[in-house]
Amino acid sequence: MSSDTWRSNVYTLLSNLLLIDPEPEFLVKVKSVLGDVGGLFSEMAESIGGDEDSYLALRLDFTKTLILYVHPYESVFLDPSGLLCGDASIKVYRFYRSAGFEPDLASARVRCGDHLGVEMGFMAELIKRGDVKLQLGFLEEHLARWGPLAGLAISGTASTTFYKLLGVAVAQFILSDYEYLKGGGVEA
Repeated sequence: MSSDTWRSNVYTLLSNLLLIDPEPEFLVKVKSVLGDVGGLFSEMAESIGGDEDSYLALRLDFTKTLILYVHPYESVFLDPSGLLCGDASIKVYRFYRSAGFEPDLASARVRCGDHLGVEMGFMAELIKRGDVKLQLGFLEEHLARWGPLAGLAISGTASTTFYKLLGVAVAQFILSDYEYLKGGGVEA
């Protein structure tokens, strides 16, 4: 698998984990996929239990962490007002439009396109297009400026091992991908 395919797949995976309520069928698929990736992702897979109590704990933690407390939106993290869908959100939409991208907020079930999961999904699309300049520009102007902080906030707020590790994975992956692109997109 090429490094671009791998990068796009990881962005898509993280995007889905940030956007999709953890239903039992989804968790079975996630556990299988994560177990094959290795490293931190394997630890996330191991933390997914197969019983009703584990499912309920993950569902509750998803709601508590990603909906009630952290609010993983760029506008919340970067806009001086701290309000959802503020000026920072408008800047993200402008970037999307310049790249010919229209986020499907209804299916993502989010209020604004500056949600961390939507931005990570956008990066996956940019990688598929092969436009390194746009990828680096989006990271520098948007995702790398706040995504790692949101990941750490998720990790610090979550009560389950799965969501704690998801936050760490988000922060580490965004930063490592930024360094990868700054280095010319060549693996060391």
